[in-house]
Formats: sequence, structure tokens, C-alpha cells
Amino acid sequence: MSLWLTEDELIELTGYKRQQRQKHALAAMAIPFRSRAADGFPLVLREAVGPVNAKPRRRELNWAAVQK
Repeated sequence: MSLWLTEDELIELTGYKRQQRQKHALAAMAIPFRSRAADGFPLVLREAVGPVNAKPRRRELNWAAVQK
């Protein structure tokens, strides 16, 4: 897995496909990023948006409450 978010992940995070709008959205969310010199693509570290290998927490059912 890469240290940086992919293009698809950036689209999902920001809601925008255009790089300029992604940068504005990242700035508004206070997520640190830098632009790649070659094409201006916003580089966002995975650590900046959350734990790298985070698993969703499973909710335990209270079976005693369910059976009543």
C-alpha cells in the first residue's frame, strides 16, 4: 500500500475530480497536503486522514436485550 492517497481516494475524500477543487476542499478540512511538481496533483499522506490499517469496529449485540 502506498504512503499517499490515490486519485480515486482523493475523489472519495473531497467529492471533487478537479485538482484545484480538491486542494480547496483539503484546505477547508485542514488536511495537510503538497502539490506534485510535475502535474500539480495534491499529495496527501494516508496518516493525515486516519490510521493506515484501521479495521471498522464491530458492534456487539446485547443478546439478553434481544431475547426479551
